[in-house]
Amino acid sequence: MRHRLARWRWLAILAVFAMVAAACQTEPTEPGDTTTTTEAPTGTEPTETTAPPTAEGFTYRLAIFSDPTTTHPWAALDTENDVWTNYVNPGSGSLYGYQPPTYTLVPAMAADDEPPEVVADGDNWSVTVTLRDDVRWSDGTPVTANDVVFTFETIQKYDGLGGNFPSLWPLAREDDPATADVDESSDGVLSVEAVDDMTVKITFNFEPGLAIWPFSVGVAPVFQEAYWRPLVDASDSAETFYGNETLGYPNTGAFVTAEREPGAFWRNEAVADYWDRGAQYTVYENGAVEYTSASGTSETYGEPSGEVIAQWTEGPYASEALYTLYTDQNSAVLALTDGEVDFLLNPLGLQRGLQQLVLSDPDLNVIVNEQNGFRYLAFNMRKFPMNVKEFRQAIACRIDKEFMADTVLGGAAIAANSLVPPGNSFWHNPDVEAICSGLSEQERFERAVELLKQAGFTWTTEPAWDPDNLDVLPQGEGLTGPDGEEVPELTLLAPGPGYDPLRATYSLFIEEWANDLGIPVRAEPTGFSVIVDEVFATGDAALEWDMYILGWGLTPFPDHVFDFFTTDADSAEGGFNTPGYSNPEFDALAAQFKQAKTLEEARDLIFQGEAIIAEDLPYVVLFTTPIIEAYRNTVSYPFTTTLDGLQAWSGVPSAVTSS
Repeated sequence: MRHRLARWRWLAILAVFAMVAAACQTEPTEPGDTTTTTEAPTGTEPTETTAPPTAEGFTYRLAIFSDPTTTHPWAALDTENDVWTNYVNPGSGSLYGYQPPTYTLVPAMAADDEPPEVVADGDNWSVTVTLRDDVRWSDGTPVTANDVVFTFETIQKYDGLGGNFPSLWPLAREDDPATADVDESSDGVLSVEAVDDMTVKITFNFEPGLAIWPFSVGVAPVFQEAYWRPLVDASDSAETFYGNETLGYPNTGAFVTAEREPGAFWRNEAVADYWDRGAQYTVYENGAVEYTSASGTSETYGEPSGEVIAQWTEGPYASEALYTLYTDQNSAVLALTDGEVDFLLNPLGLQRGLQQLVLSDPDLNVIVNEQNGFRYLAFNMRKFPMNVKEFRQAIACRIDKEFMADTVLGGAAIAANSLVPPGNSFWHNPDVEAICSGLSEQERFERAVELLKQAGFTWTTEPAWDPDNLDVLPQGEGLTGPDGEEVPELTLLAPGPGYDPLRATYSLFIEEWANDLGIPVRAEPTGFSVIVDEVFATGDAALEWDMYILGWGLTPFPDHVFDFFTTDADSAEGGFNTPGYSNPEFDALAAQFKQAKTLEEARDLIFQGEAIIAEDLPYVVLFTTPIIEAYRNTVSYPFTTTLDGLQAWSGVPSAVTSS
């Protein structure tokens, strides 16, 4: 899994992520209830396995209900980035990573127990990292500095790539003097050099703060040069490169992909000589870790205090992990209760009927954790009328999040306003307020009409509130913008009820609330992957969609607050900014955030950025859900309390045991 904890100069940071885990619930409760509805599940107490693991030969069976899109890990981080592909894909490697279950930043490929300091280097800044000599790729070859260099140079070759790459490996760019009216310069990584086989030097064109080193470049993917170099050399474009079938590519984890049948299943096989097999981990409440390597070298990082919250010997114990695709959430839950699978990967939250089904099954253990994610409504600000702030505010004003969460969705959702969910407690801003918060339905309607009028919108039939019927009568018709342009029919893309009934239901209410105002919105149930492809389209295709509802699973360090909305992250150019939002004031805060040296400074900038987004509303944050997970009593886990649940660690395939 992840290994070794940074030294105690870093425990100010590590403790933040330990608090994340401590904020999670330790007993399962139904969303919306204050009482415990089942006994504490098996597996919440730390378990210890002292003997070196042996191949038990069991198949770890997991259910999924959306088809992973690619076996190519570079594409999975770029054009095909979705949660389902990330669940099943073995990934790559990184210098540092997050230690379960506390999200403590720890060395992975790096030998340095704490991320080295960035130092002045001529006109630039650099950091030099020593690599561990015991980390092996799954084909048995050692990880070297040349792999890090190759990874960066490949990203350079393809002009930075898109998706996750610009935030994880930001490229330093110079301004092109030929385009005097556009400044293409950017702060980032200038070069990566192999000092020797086990030492890598990373040079920046500015003094980076925590957001860049270590929390971006330090956890950025690293790929094996020997496997990928021939494919990169033969591919002039990223699209050509992504077209290669890369089943079974080498990685530094405990599994490799052995087989995939689109529309049916994905199968990963255990790495027989996994380099970390037999390592022992003890994780404490305060984030400290006792670690004994596979070779028997023992170290204690920090001064352990509090309870032991997880203790295990690294596997894998399963000989394979089999991910079976089911048509929808209902059929996946039935597969779990029928004993076809051991664990259900489900980032969506369970509707009340499915909750009762799993809670009443004596062969299932049920756990609840807080989610580090949210569902949201996004507007395409590249086109009318979504480019009018008051238009976005009027729709947001009509959305009664508490009514939706508590009444319509029956407590299966939790109303949310902040871009950082409550479960990520250090970074969460509880003071972010939704527009029109606390108003009655009539007041929401009247305020929304007022906002549209302020922006210069007019109607052929103006909507009005009917106090006798407690409804909008008549509905608005013939809505026209401030420049006399008629508002066209708009499409709201959202996952269908088979995939996610919560977002499907939400889209229908937004459709109704918008139509009351005379905004001709039509909710369109659409496949999850179809929505992702459409809203992350580049070039002119970025103008096709109007509005959509999707969700984000987030990292513990919340740099997404800026990565989702800066001008240079426009998804039309390959970034995460799907609305096409652009605000110089916000961009200036993002630049400061990249250089913030303390957690407190970074948090203050995040809070300022959130305030701007809450006003401008490229997104409307709608809700979050508890992560309710169920697994059969035939498997056991070394921990069950962690932010985002077991699925944050893809179901812990390297440490799950057959009980």
